[in-house]
Amino acid sequence: MLLILILDAVLRENGREIIVAITVIVLAGTTIFLFMRDDLGDQNMFKFGVFFRVFSAIALLSSIIVVFSAWKDMNLELDLGVFFSLLLLANIGGMLIASSRNMIPLYIGYELVSIPTYGMVAFRKRNRASAEASMKIFLLGALSSAIMIYGLSMYYGATGGFTMGLEALPDSKGLQILAVVLIAVGSGFKIGLIPFHLWIPDVYTGASISVVNFLSASSKKMAFAFVFQLFFVGMPFWANNWSILFAVLATLSMIIGNIAAVVQNRVMRIIAYSTIAQAGYIAIGIATYGVGLEKQNTSLMNTSMEGLLFHIIAHVLMKGAAIAAILLVIDSFGDDNIDNFRGLFHKDPIIAGSLAISFFSLMGIPPTMGFFGKFFLFLAAVEADMIWLAFIGVVGSAISIFYYARIIRIMADQPTDDTEMREFTPIKVLLVLLTIMTLILAVLGQTIAESAADIVAELNN
Repeated sequence: MLLILILDAVLRENGREIIVAITVIVLAGTTIFLFMRDDLGDQNMFKFGVFFRVFSAIALLSSIIVVFSAWKDMNLELDLGVFFSLLLLANIGGMLIASSRNMIPLYIGYELVSIPTYGMVAFRKRNRASAEASMKIFLLGALSSAIMIYGLSMYYGATGGFTMGLEALPDSKGLQILAVVLIAVGSGFKIGLIPFHLWIPDVYTGASISVVNFLSASSKKMAFAFVFQLFFVGMPFWANNWSILFAVLATLSMIIGNIAAVVQNRVMRIIAYSTIAQAGYIAIGIATYGVGLEKQNTSLMNTSMEGLLFHIIAHVLMKGAAIAAILLVIDSFGDDNIDNFRGLFHKDPIIAGSLAISFFSLMGIPPTMGFFGKFFLFLAAVEADMIWLAFIGVVGSAISIFYYARIIRIMADQPTDDTEMREFTPIKVLLVLLTIMTLILAVLGQTIAESAADIVAELNN
């Protein structure tokens, strides 16, 4: 972080490629280091096991997508070093979240992700929409943090400590319920579940596209790791209280998120409401994992975690590719109106093809990775005797076909203007790689299944 800040101050616009290269090397090198070292060891408040490695790697690698997006995003040209420093700081917070086994460092990690995010959203200082978005995410973020702290104080009152996984003290049922509700509300803001979603559409349309890529592909995955830690590890004995709560939040997010996306004419608002719906699908896995904890059903927990891993990894790839492709269209046309995508297949088949495959994966069309994520999540709902939740998920996916297919159809139309797409080779190379990975990572299902089983075993210990 310090090196990047110094280089940015000294070199300014002449050092953009150097700063990009250093940031990518740091993110990729840290990921490699995680899997090369077997002697990370555990501490009283920290555990450096499979969960830590997998979710830290997801956050670090997804941030590389953000680096390439920011490289192209001209709104950040003169502040690239500051932006990347904030990005690295957020990743430190994400790694702290993934390793914590105590509520105190877990919450510190949560704030280390959140606070840099507020600065990143506000980067376009002279843009009214960006200023409005930054104020909304800051104020709502402060409110969610206050609610979260209050919930953690209730957890302390119910258990007598901040160590995760403590059993509740006698006669503390009221504190347990209050802790679950407050913590769910506080974390629901971060992961964007309805009715805590109000900041998402404005931020997605007001912030720089590279920031949206961070929020969607990277920050959101750190937030889900935070929720998994809170509920799977922190409150396993209270699963009967929070599993049905997340089932209700999943239902609201899948239905309202998908319906709201249908009526949008700006592609970034469609992506925003799609993100809310995708959070609802992941909430299915949280709810069914809770049922598995309650029934001590390891098979159900394995299926839930497998669906969560598949969907989170798929979401990183497909949302990362989609937003990077949209960035190139906005750079060429000036805004994200859906009519600007008309004839994109004829103008630039690589961008249009990557965007279409990303949308197929978001729909859950086989053989993309998004299909397997939804398949295992819906299967977990059936195994948990929540068939109604799986049905709502299928209905939500069916609704999503309408607005994704609408964009694909518009891209296939004949162009109505002669505007040419601007070239930026690094983003195109990234699009091709992400698209290939979206298609071929499904064949690595056995590896993901084994990782899911290892994570469940680790969390249960």
